[in-house]
Amino acid sequence: MKQDLETSKQLVEKIDLYAVITASGRFSYISSNSKEFLGYEPSFIVGSYIKDYVHKEDLFLVESYFYNEHHLYPCNFRFQKRDQSYIWIEIYVDFIKSTVVQQDREMILKIIVCPPETQLIHKGEEVYTLDKENHLSCVNDAAHLLEELPSPMFISKEGKILFVNKSMVLLLGVKSNEDLIGRMTYEFIAEEFHDIVKNRISRMQQGGFVGLIEQTWIRVDGTPLHLEVKATPTIFQGEYAEMVLLIDISSRKKFQKILQKSRERYQRLIQNSLDTIAVIHCEKWVFINESGVKLFQANDYPDMLGKNIYQYLHPDDHQHTKEMMANIIHGKTENEVRTQSWFTFHEKTIYTEMVCIPTTYFGEPAVQVILRDISDRKRAEELMIRSEKLSVAGQLAAGIAHEIRNPLTAIKGFLQLMQPDQKKKKQYFDIVFSELSRIELILSELLLLAKPQQTVAQSIDMKVLLHDVSTLLETQANLNNVVIEQEFAGSELWLDCDPNQMKQVFINLIKNAIDSMKSGGTVKIVCRKQRDCLLIQVADEGEGISKEILKKIGEPFFTTKEKGTGLGLMITFKIIENHKGTVKIDTEKGKGTTFTICFPTT
Repeated sequence: MKQDLETSKQLVEKIDLYAVITASGRFSYISSNSKEFLGYEPSFIVGSYIKDYVHKEDLFLVESYFYNEHHLYPCNFRFQKRDQSYIWIEIYVDFIKSTVVQQDREMILKIIVCPPETQLIHKGEEVYTLDKENHLSCVNDAAHLLEELPSPMFISKEGKILFVNKSMVLLLGVKSNEDLIGRMTYEFIAEEFHDIVKNRISRMQQGGFVGLIEQTWIRVDGTPLHLEVKATPTIFQGEYAEMVLLIDISSRKKFQKILQKSRERYQRLIQNSLDTIAVIHCEKWVFINESGVKLFQANDYPDMLGKNIYQYLHPDDHQHTKEMMANIIHGKTENEVRTQSWFTFHEKTIYTEMVCIPTTYFGEPAVQVILRDISDRKRAEELMIRSEKLSVAGQLAAGIAHEIRNPLTAIKGFLQLMQPDQKKKKQYFDIVFSELSRIELILSELLLLAKPQQTVAQSIDMKVLLHDVSTLLETQANLNNVVIEQEFAGSELWLDCDPNQMKQVFINLIKNAIDSMKSGGTVKIVCRKQRDCLLIQVADEGEGISKEILKKIGEPFFTTKEKGTGLGLMITFKIIENHKGTVKIDTEKGKGTTFTICFPTT
């Protein structure tokens, strides 16, 4: 306590002037010796504002000092004398105790005029004093710090710029701070942000605080700047103002645009990929591209998303797919490739090759898959295998036919010679000759398979040909309680073909249709022109064909008949293929089977 009194006593001894100013910065009193130190009569100073005498470079420092109520330290600034020169003064502030509100309280200024021996030393933009011990000390620290702040900063009042630092000058591309002082900030802010800025200024003028915002500013050369703007209310020249700090985020914005373009390019690649690209999380589709929607014959994305993948996967592939997914998710492998078969929304079976790689879905482990449709490859492989089988069957057929036909001819000849002497056993000879004829028929089919006959094309009326075949098989149909119906649409139903081979095609198909109906029924034959092809259908009302058997139809020696050879349909398909036709089989269990044949007519 004694030490504080001693310090106060020393301070009083050093004080040159006393003054009283209002909260707004107006002098209400000054010592009568003001003329001695400052060159002004007291009556001249009273009523004026202190800011009118403070050097412009020290204004911000003085205002900040008065705005802060913790005045435990003095404030040094330059004061303009009557002769327009500046002297350095040091002030201490005390608040006059009063019952009035804080904003109207007056302050006592204890003014010490720096001694004459103190010289001002200008070092660049900084101002220093030289004390008696020749030590430099900065008297303008606060203003200097703001001036040298690496981030652009300015103070404005209702949008009018009152103070800017060096970084702000560099940011906007002007020559000096004088080029900005007095101008409105709206001159440099993109028009779409003007209303937002006005609203923020209004809130700060009322003492409120505003948050961080991004804005686009324009340099004086027209270059746009993307800035992050932080603002807070302050007191400047005794009135509410806005202190604004700017952070240039143009590089960040440019990088974000590059990332966005890269992301968009990546998304376009995924969406336009011919392969299916999808993400599986918890065994469910959570993302799939357009190719995937088409692959599974879905109507739209919602048909797939959120659905369990095993709902579409063939049961035979469930186990190894679960193992593959687990290996990827638990990091045992970085990628895996497998083939599987799937069911589409239209119950069509498709074959795919699937590549799996790890990814994340909302921070959780997931699997990104690339599905490539290999159904065409699978069909090509099956056709190749089938072709190989046909080739082997043809080679075997040729060898077997020649090897059997020679001894068969001898057997048949000797039996014919023996027949007249064995009249009593005519019944046995009839059976033997019947079976020999059947063997000859099989050998003929084998030779046809091994060495197909040359096609002799003629223009044939298919109505006549189909009517002849139906008449030929009508007896067999009646014996099996089967009715053959014919339907011909149009009069021009001509086809360039080999009539004998074409008869063989429809004899095989109609006989198979009759055999498929154990309890009788109807075989319907339809022939009509359809666009650029002649369409012929042979439909029965039999039990239908299972999927397993349907896959094998046409293979050599595959048959479901007790006495069949499996060569009939194979030869039928071969003849149709040689005539550049196509065959489609539609079957439904318990309702029958329809063979649809289409021959090009142009």
